Amino acid sequence: MQAPNSSSISYGLKHQARCISAQTADRENNRWLVGTLSLRYENEVHVLQLGENSSELVCQGLYTHRDEIWDIAACPFNTSLFSTVYSRAGETGTAVWKIPESRGNKSVVLPVEVAASLSSVPQQWKCTLWWPSGQHPQVASIGTEKIVLWNVEFPQNMSQASAGGSNHLEVGSWDPHDFNNIATASEGSIQCWDLRTMSSSTKIDQAHVLQTRHIDFNPQKKHLIATAGDDSWIRIWDLRKPSSPLHNLLGHHHWTVRVKYNPKYEELILSSGTDAVVNLWRVIDGSLTKSPSGLPRGLEDSLLRSYTEHEDSVYGIAWSALDPWVFASVDYDGRVMVGSVPMSTRKKLKGKM
Repeated sequence: MQAPNSSSISYGLKHQARCISAQTADRENNRWLVGTLSLRYENEVHVLQLGENSSELVCQGLYTHRDEIWDIAACPFNTSLFSTVYSRAGETGTAVWKIPESRGNKSVVLPVEVAASLSSVPQQWKCTLWWPSGQHPQVASIGTEKIVLWNVEFPQNMSQASAGGSNHLEVGSWDPHDFNNIATASEGSIQCWDLRTMSSSTKIDQAHVLQTRHIDFNPQKKHLIATAGDDSWIRIWDLRKPSSPLHNLLGHHHWTVRVKYNPKYEELILSSGTDAVVNLWRVIDGSLTKSPSGLPRGLEDSLLRSYTEHEDSVYGIAWSALDPWVFASVDYDGRVMVGSVPMSTRKKLKGKM
């Protein structure tokens, strides 16, 4: 399948939305799960697939999910499972859901089925993370005051870490190189947790001046993370040297709410913000050395392209699990866009392989 050459491919949801996840267990299609966020109507989970000719985004499955979906994450080993953080009457919950089997009548929209629920722990939940690699039933749920590790097959089997006192966790990322390490954001700071002891380890104070909105581990290199914040910056950090960032990238005009490393080419990074823009970056080791113009190279040549087709805040971005050149984004108005890495960049990166 050829990757699309522009981000003009779109799909409109009926309701508002904030979250999207690549269906990583599907190794044959470019697929994403998108959840809606409606206060008035029953919410939906859409399974969207990029068509064979890469010219359209097709809904391959539509299921009801009664409550507002604030976070969605596809199971990495089973296409019928996914998790959400949801809101019901002002209270949040987190659960793993099963996509129901088709009963022959495709015109009937079926509700998703609860596979496992973390209902015994009251908490203001923020996100759920699946075990980083392979088939494993353990997931981690991040709340404002707790990290809870629990088993999808036996939800009562859990361990907890308290964020303690003034910490208010907002988001988390599971280290793909060290499964005992999870990074979380609390206000402007980043904190790592050792899951063997459920205790705090590395900390980056004031990673961002305002709220840190998102964290993502580099999938290819150990110890490196990317962060996004309300101060509009994207920053790259080495957890072994937390005193200052390796790279500072400024490409948004308002809050930067998401940052995602490419799963195959770690030089490529996506970011999105409340300025309705998706940015594609190429960050190379040493790119912050001085250029002939006297400016840091990271500010001069790291921004490859800005995708400006959205008309509202872009709260969700996700690379395809099948094609590393393709990504999808969703804005608050419920518009899903598919974009791709420019051909010139693909050639450069392929030449380095």
